[in-house]
Amino acid sequence: MHGLIFVTWEKFLAERFGPSTLYEYRASIGETAATAPLANRIYNDGVLLAGVQAAHRITGVEIDALLRDYGRYFIMNGLTSHLCAYLLTRVGSASELLLTMRDAHAQMRRTPDGLTPPLFRYDAISTDKQKFFLLYDSPRQLCSVLLGAIEGAAARYHEQVRIVERTCMKQGANACRIEIHFQPGEHHPRRAIPDSELQAQQQTKQQFAEFVLNVLPYQHGVTLSELQNYIERTSPQFGSIRPRVLLEALRYLQYAGLIASTANQPGEDFARRRYWRVPTLALLRR
Repeated sequence: MHGLIFVTWEKFLAERFGPSTLYEYRASIGETAATAPLANRIYNDGVLLAGVQAAHRITGVEIDALLRDYGRYFIMNGLTSHLCAYLLTRVGSASELLLTMRDAHAQMRRTPDGLTPPLFRYDAISTDKQKFFLLYDSPRQLCSVLLGAIEGAAARYHEQVRIVERTCMKQGANACRIEIHFQPGEHHPRRAIPDSELQAQQQTKQQFAEFVLNVLPYQHGVTLSELQNYIERTSPQFGSIRPRVLLEALRYLQYAGLIASTANQPGEDFARRRYWRVPTLALLRR
């Protein structure tokens, strides 16, 4: 399971229940500063499931309610918005976000890290593209997180959503069949006028990330230093590139499943970390 899940889970506990709850949670699972989760690492599913049980014992909140609240938080929080910016800047509605999540999960399964995010299927209900069935059959049975994420997607784009779970794996069904109907929000605050300077900055970052993706090799990989030297030597229009800017572009691409790295290999260190392209799904490159 992706480290971003673990990091945002702990942020959720701190913001929802307070720093003292997070401190008690970390003590209960034996977490130290040295073992705190990192967003770019991969962790065993059992670690999170044990953490959910611990959070339930500490807070007294039912597990399904905890997970649903977390799913909503995952979509809305600032860390997800920042690290997943490569995908989110291409999305303009809640239904588009769910479709993008499906494609991104499929893309992440192509990386060599053993990630297995759930793959969703969609069935149309009518000609209304905002109304459809979502089918979820992950063996993790974390449908509560998904229900919260759907609510978070609606909130993110100031929409209303009607959700009906017609069948559920936790009640013996082969898959969770979730009826979803998004509608425009009726009384949401007027959206702020887009900041043209901010939009220009986001577009520049997006274009630079695309450029970095196109120069990365498909095999063996390159270090951050090697990539920086190559771009400065072959593409003088970028001038002297700060490592921080290049690393940000690599992170955007990695959280979209478009590149892989040696970050999770034994004995790996940042200075020798190598990055390379992953075979790409066309839908993520539109």
